[in-house]
Amino acid sequence: MTKFYSFVALASCGLSASAFTVPPQAFKRANTPLHMALIQTTNPDEWELPDEIPEEHQKSNMQSESLEETKWLQVENESDTRKFATGDALHFLRQEVLSLRTELEDARLNGDSRHVLELQRGIISAQEMDAEFVYSAELECMQAAEAKGRTEEAEEHRNIAMEARAALPQFNLDGLWVGKYGENGYELINITYAGDMLYAHKVTGDRNVPKGEVTFQVDLDPLKEMLEPIELGAPAARQWGAKYLSRYGGQGQVAAEGFGNPQLLEGQLILVNEFFSFAWVPIGHQVFFGRPSAELTLRLIRQAEEGVTEADRQRSMLNRCLEETEVMEEDEDLPSNQSNYYNEEGCFE
Repeated sequence: MTKFYSFVALASCGLSASAFTVPPQAFKRANTPLHMALIQTTNPDEWELPDEIPEEHQKSNMQSESLEETKWLQVENESDTRKFATGDALHFLRQEVLSLRTELEDARLNGDSRHVLELQRGIISAQEMDAEFVYSAELECMQAAEAKGRTEEAEEHRNIAMEARAALPQFNLDGLWVGKYGENGYELINITYAGDMLYAHKVTGDRNVPKGEVTFQVDLDPLKEMLEPIELGAPAARQWGAKYLSRYGGQGQVAAEGFGNPQLLEGQLILVNEFFSFAWVPIGHQVFFGRPSAELTLRLIRQAEEGVTEADRQRSMLNRCLEETEVMEEDEDLPSNQSNYYNEEGCFE
């Protein structure tokens, strides 16, 4: 059964019928390689979009398809079928909600109660197709129910929130991606989530940020303020199948050679259909990511292994031995005076 929000229900959770959209900024396009290794500007709204997709960023069966303004994502489960707007359709939906809200204020000022009710229903109906709004609203309702000790009600709100979350592209980036880190070349990263926090770890590293370290992280909490979408020009919109690109604030890691003086800089995750980019805002550096083919994944991992020196292997082995020793000591509950423990007869038998 489809769930409809009423203004009374939203108000009881401390919510209001509102939309997230604000006027977008301009976004320029130029003839640059896909990886966008270094853009000569620190203004995100002036970053340039590449023209083509090289093989390194493609799966063997990947095709870049245009998205129509009316594209929808349908999410189904056993008891509920709901359609969520995606891509440009979501942007236009939010613009429609803003227009309805303005009209609603006018109707209230004019005392037109019938029109007020019609507009409220229209806003509610539109916002039910906005997965981000549903996710945010249901989380707040869940928290309100938990505060009142209503466990079953809280669980119901949580289930609906998770359904909406599953429809959001920023929460479906799990797994391996490949991007070109400037002169360091192509590198693999692995994306995981901890709650609403996205973490991208390097699978293959470089002389600055090695493998295993976080390359960037993004807080996707729907209750925080959203960034404006980026608006593409007409040629870029035709090329990439979308006019408006969603983006989310995060932090990107930088370091000197040898992972010296590591620090996190302001960054942005920008979604481009089935691809995405991450920008280190203060230094104007941006990397474009795509899903790697199986062949590219194996090649990059092999190249990374070939670059590991014997000293690195020995150091890694010693670290593993130390970790195993610490675990063994915890498991065995060794006596406090253990200076000669490992020399005792039968210790390793």
